[in-house]
Amino acid sequence: MIPGADEYDVDVAPDDAAVERLLAVDPADVDPAGELTFARNVFVPLTTACRYTCTYCTYYDPPGQATLMSPAEIREVVRTGADAGCTEALFTFGDDPDDRYTEINDQLAEWGHDSIHEYLREACEIALDEGLLPHSNPGDQTREQMATVADVNASMGVMLETTADVQTHGGPRAKSPGQRLHTIRTAGELGVPFTTGILVGIGEDWTDRAESILAIRELHERHGHVQEVIVQPVRENERWQSGTPGRSTLRRAVAMARAGLPEEVSVQVPPNLADAREVLDCGVDDLGGVSPVTDDHINPDYAWPALRELESIAEDGGVPLRERLPVYERYLPPELRRTTVDPAPPPAADRWISGRIERAIDAGDEAGQRYRAVLSGAAAD
Repeated sequence: MIPGADEYDVDVAPDDAAVERLLAVDPADVDPAGELTFARNVFVPLTTACRYTCTYCTYYDPPGQATLMSPAEIREVVRTGADAGCTEALFTFGDDPDDRYTEINDQLAEWGHDSIHEYLREACEIALDEGLLPHSNPGDQTREQMATVADVNASMGVMLETTADVQTHGGPRAKSPGQRLHTIRTAGELGVPFTTGILVGIGEDWTDRAESILAIRELHERHGHVQEVIVQPVRENERWQSGTPGRSTLRRAVAMARAGLPEEVSVQVPPNLADAREVLDCGVDDLGGVSPVTDDHINPDYAWPALRELESIAEDGGVPLRERLPVYERYLPPELRRTTVDPAPPPAADRWISGRIERAIDAGDEAGQRYRAVLSGAAAD
């Protein structure tokens, strides 16, 4: 039983036989992808407050030290990203600041917001006004919270990390795998194109990794909403000195993800956290969001590679590199997709992006032209 599944009424139970089949997969059992994709984004760390205290995470700051970006700061960052040719505003923050974060909650109230999700909505509207498509990762969310911001996001996400009960999540404010899965399921029920992933090396074992991949698959098969799954190795930092998964571990984990997920779901490895060249033959087809103007605020010790480095990775694999939007093409209305591609439409939602996002992509302004250039494959270097 997945920890927290009963509490959050999540009926996901990977089949034992399927787990055993996945455990037998190695890199030789999967095919390399025919292309590599990436998104050009700007990283916007809305707040460093988080109710969790995971021992591998350097992102969160304790009460009294956590910060909250102002609307003016948000506008400056996303405007810089738009000027640099980005298409995505990646909004990240720790899960809902709890009552310990008095200063953060007081600041939200001063700016006229009852919750961080209300403020996230304002931030997404700023990004749209400045010509970027929001992709938000607000952590665990209730249905009401996600519905507050879904229509101003092109896509959203949360890392499942693992279905295991690991010590690194321990303490009085521990993450619950059941709650994470509930958030992923909620996105499917609301028709939100979604990104999730597993974190490798935080105390889980191979069975846990297989179960995590199959749990994601099960939710996607019900709703059709998972656009990509990240396979992310934990990296050493000032709070985590317990090692980083080796090459063979990452290769096997990526191959398991490719074998265990439906074909239409992309497998992503962040190129600043792993040598993507070492896993190209394991089924990786996406390099994630890469920013030309901001740091990876979750992993500040590991700089983003430049676009030329991404091109070099693709050249080493003998495959083309293609820029994409934060929302995958199959979730767009047919008239906005590339004419050379005919992806099968997802089964579960009548409309995967809101009218607000569709109008932004189809607009005749500079931002709309930039989005459509990416869709047509004619985006500028």
